[in-house]
Amino acid sequence: MTLLANYYQQLVDLPAAQSACALIGLPKLAGYWPAILAVAVFSHIIRLLSNTLSSWVFGKKFNVLTPRQKYDWGVRVVSQVHAVLVVILSVPILFKEELIKDTLYGFDSYSAWVYSIVCGYFLWDIFISVNDHKKQGLGFIVHAIASFGVYILSFRPSLQYYGASFIMFEASTIFLNINWWMDKLGLTGSRLQLYNASILLFLYLTVRIILGTYMSYHMFEDLKAKGTKTPAALYYFYRIANHSILVLSYYWFYLMIRAVKKRFKPSKTKND
Repeated sequence: MTLLANYYQQLVDLPAAQSACALIGLPKLAGYWPAILAVAVFSHIIRLLSNTLSSWVFGKKFNVLTPRQKYDWGVRVVSQVHAVLVVILSVPILFKEELIKDTLYGFDSYSAWVYSIVCGYFLWDIFISVNDHKKQGLGFIVHAIASFGVYILSFRPSLQYYGASFIMFEASTIFLNINWWMDKLGLTGSRLQLYNASILLFLYLTVRIILGTYMSYHMFEDLKAKGTKTPAALYYFYRIANHSILVLSYYWFYLMIRAVKKRFKPSKTKND
């Protein structure tokens, strides 16, 4: 462990890395860029190993899936690991005094480590979305790039306080993945899936639609009132990225409601 820590510190201390981070206006990134790359690589390793592990756990139910479904399964395993991890780890960020005192430019090392995980995952997600653009479509590429861009900019530092609130979006992802897995395991339309879908829709509405819109409004009001250190170009990038993610969230919520209605049609009763 000490050897690994020493090697990590050597990477952090590289003059070229220090200079590059300063040049792109992300000085705090110098201490975390190796972690971001490590998370991206580790995410891909999880995807590659997930099929073998899933075959052991689910047996024939997994083995009969198509190659495409197995690929999507692995992508969702990575998504699930990330979602569970960052949602739990982000809770303490909401109560960090350093960030509460300075909601726009405060910096906290614990928060930076959590955002390193987020950035690493979305860096991997960009690769996956672009590589699979014909299947996933433009929306997932936009979401991955916008999310990565916003969180990598937290190393200016900028908006670390608000970052934790938007990570809570991932709470709904946990149940979205479970819902997808239930379909593939033959549980479509089951009572168990109905319970999961109910939690999914409630969380999606709560954390992505209501909380997301509320925190977005307050973040931009905060920037307009006290954002003297935020360049105009950066402000508009935040606007574009935030609005893109919100619009996608509204659209995906609509699609989820349609999907749930298809799966759980009320049984028709005959009139006497």
